[in-house]
Amino acid sequence: MLTILLLASAPIAVAVIVAIGIRLINLPPLPRLGAPASWLTVAAGAVPAVAIAALVWLPFAIPPLGFFDLDVRATAPLLLGIAAVVLLAVPPASRRRGAVAQISRRTVMSFVSPRWIITALAVAAIITILSVAAGNASKLDDQGHFTTYTISIGTTGTEMGTGIYGWHYSIPALTGIVALLVVTAGAWALIPRPPWSEDPQQDAATRRLRAANIGRATCGALLIHLSVVLRSLGGTASLLGSTTTTELGAVSVTPPFAALGPTLDWCGVLALVAGLTMWMVIALTAIPSPVRQPAAATTSAS
Repeated sequence: MLTILLLASAPIAVAVIVAIGIRLINLPPLPRLGAPASWLTVAAGAVPAVAIAALVWLPFAIPPLGFFDLDVRATAPLLLGIAAVVLLAVPPASRRRGAVAQISRRTVMSFVSPRWIITALAVAAIITILSVAAGNASKLDDQGHFTTYTISIGTTGTEMGTGIYGWHYSIPALTGIVALLVVTAGAWALIPRPPWSEDPQQDAATRRLRAANIGRATCGALLIHLSVVLRSLGGTASLLGSTTTTELGAVSVTPPFAALGPTLDWCGVLALVAGLTMWMVIALTAIPSPVRQPAAATTSAS
């Protein structure tokens, strides 16, 4: 039991370590956001990360709870991502004491890095391809939902089935992905709209940080959702059916993508770690970089 609990906790622990490393090593100096914006940033990153960690960890820590349904695990990251983007879209309190003249034109691309747009669209495309493929392979279950995958055993018409990430799960999730992308585009569009504050350089740095955090929130949500899809398909790939024939004796049958099962599962774990890392980095960006003191000037006495 302890070993299983440690294995379930490993992706969360790795995400925490990687997020701290990214914050300390890879990120450029970060501006001070101010109290209200800092708390919103912490909430936008920490609350979704803790919620997903609970979904992953609690079934192993408290077995009587059981595993959460696939529809909950699939849609929760997207809903949490939308909530995070909304929090990050709230502009910080403006400190304008007078008019600030700026000739440079403010556009969305002045603050949003193309890599966030490309990453979000690429992950969304991968999810869509997997969802359509799994949906087309799904069949109706006893309740009339496309959640079943079957394979034929032998030539007698015998079939063996298991669950799959079918249309019953993927259609609501794809709708959530569209909503997430629309909210993200709207949040990015709002960033250049407010006028400059009294310190344009500080203001520009703050807007770039907000834009990057919105990208992290969206990509994190998509990656965690992708992890659910991959691990679900990995479970489907483990289906094994067997029968006895007069010609060949015992025959085992597996899905055509059975060999991909372990790869799908490990890719799902990596996507979970990457998504949680992005959300945790958001929370850590609320901590401003330390102010570097200028070197002491040489005194005339020296």
